[in-house]
Amino acid sequence: MNDEMWQRKYSRKGFVTVSAMTAFLAACGGSTTAEEAPETTTAGETTGEAARPQATGTLFYYNWADYVNPETYKRFQQETGVKVKKDFYASNEDLLAKLQGGARGYDLVVPTGYMAEIMGAEGLLEEIDYSKLPLYANVDDKFKNLPYDPENKWSVPKDWGTTGYTYRTDLVKEKPTTWKEFVELTKGPYSGKVTILDAIPECTGSIAVMLGYSYNTEDEDELDQVRQELLDLKPHILAITSTENRQLLISGRAVMGMTWNGDGAVVIADTKGKAEYVVAEEGGEFWVDTYTIPVGGENPDAAYAWIDFTYEPEIHSLEVAYHNYGAALKRELLEGVMDPELLANEDIFPPDEIIAKLEAKKPLPEGDKIRDRIWTEFKAA
Repeated sequence: MNDEMWQRKYSRKGFVTVSAMTAFLAACGGSTTAEEAPETTTAGETTGEAARPQATGTLFYYNWADYVNPETYKRFQQETGVKVKKDFYASNEDLLAKLQGGARGYDLVVPTGYMAEIMGAEGLLEEIDYSKLPLYANVDDKFKNLPYDPENKWSVPKDWGTTGYTYRTDLVKEKPTTWKEFVELTKGPYSGKVTILDAIPECTGSIAVMLGYSYNTEDEDELDQVRQELLDLKPHILAITSTENRQLLISGRAVMGMTWNGDGAVVIADTKGKAEYVVAEEGGEFWVDTYTIPVGGENPDAAYAWIDFTYEPEIHSLEVAYHNYGAALKRELLEGVMDPELLANEDIFPPDEIIAKLEAKKPLPEGDKIRDRIWTEFKAA
């Protein structure tokens, strides 16, 4: 594989499919420790024969940018001797198009749940070999057997989060709490100072929720209303970006922006608390990002070694502290390891009442075709 492939840089995020969030998104809990000997039988179950592969060579990792703590790369290489070569994509759709186009040689990719479902169905993913993931026992049961992969066949969880918006509390005098207020303020006093994500599901879904419809609506009349709202909003948008939104908010060039919760947490920290992340009262999106192993990878053992390494509580906590998205491990394994303030942060670990009003992205062939047309028209307007 050409080294030039591994130089492009984009920023993180994806969207997921999990209906029925409240069934598994309470505070994490569990009893298995990293020292216990797991067992593996069927997919997602463990056996005493499980062992982290003794990987060598190079891990070719295709991922969202700024989504791995640099310290994790360093520690992984020190522990395993495996080097990591990185390539980055800007959206789940870009990832899918790359693999559909015949790209091979990636050992590990990180689609959101709904995209893992699509990729598995298209034969782009290898089945997970749980005998090579002894620390899968550390994963909270709430992130197993989810609707996008009910048999845990293609994916294991990396982390999870929400889609909402972040605003600068020192530059926005109002205290918006809804998508309706977000849109009205964008069209009004903050025209030209607001960003939205360069992401079709998040933008169309959030506007649909604002209008009182499902995040996943496929109704043509409802989506036509979404289209009109977005076209009306376009002249007032500073930037459509998933890569520069954090810096625009931190610098003050943008005063408000649609973001993922991890980006919101970074803005809050870098502005010394002069920002707030909002999950809109109408609802919005919940997502789970997953580790998957694509067909044609040159070093799958390195992928398994990486996944298992990140399931160590200390490393998992290191990751959460860097990207500010929710942990997939059992909460009790993180207590005493993760910074207590981080573990108590409700932007990173939303309470049940927030999760209860969120939906997750589902693969919707007909609805997605309409949304693609809306997005093309919106960006061209």
